[in-house]
Amino acid sequence: MEWDDDDTAEEAPPGWVLSTPTRYREIWGLPALALVLAAVAVAVGAAFGDALASATGAVTGALGIASAVLHFVSARRAYLEQTWGASWDLHRVRVAVGVTAGAAVMVASIVVGLPLAASIGVIAGFSQINRYARSIPRFDLSAVAWAFLAVVASCAVLVVLGLVLPTGPVLPGWRATVWVVGGTAGALFAAVLSLVHVRRAARAPRY
Repeated sequence: MEWDDDDTAEEAPPGWVLSTPTRYREIWGLPALALVLAAVAVAVGAAFGDALASATGAVTGALGIASAVLHFVSARRAYLEQTWGASWDLHRVRVAVGVTAGAAVMVASIVVGLPLAASIGVIAGFSQINRYARSIPRFDLSAVAWAFLAVVASCAVLVVLGLVLPTGPVLPGWRATVWVVGGTAGALFAAVLSLVHVRRAARAPRY
């Protein structure tokens, strides 16, 4: 008797299940990377030499530290339990951390006056989605859409502040220009991508 492979083959588990840590050392990779990036954010902010950039770098660094702790706790739980529920929770944390980091870098780079660095935020966010989801679930796309929506709101605030605040040591003329021009471009860019991902999320599978 011939067997139909479609009938006998088991469906492969989702990519987020396969990415569950199976060795203890696998827990530390992304948390360690988040800590390194947090240190880089603080160093870059301090390198600008003004209070606003230093504060922005410190806030971004604190966000990186919190992300590292959250990811470590979730990864350790998934490693110990080895259940689909724990793996799904870890996947959601990974995605949330990735898109939050991307949005934070995009906004922070405009705040300090370095809009070209905003592309790093996009790459950081999307690398998390592509790495941990073989078929992209609805949650992933929804998270990206919300992150870009947050970027839209943040950029809109920067545009308004760049127009109404007087220039001075903290907000020199060149930085105000970056806030207005970079914030406008960033808001339009993020709005389009948010809409695209909302539409994709509506058609995506739940898991």
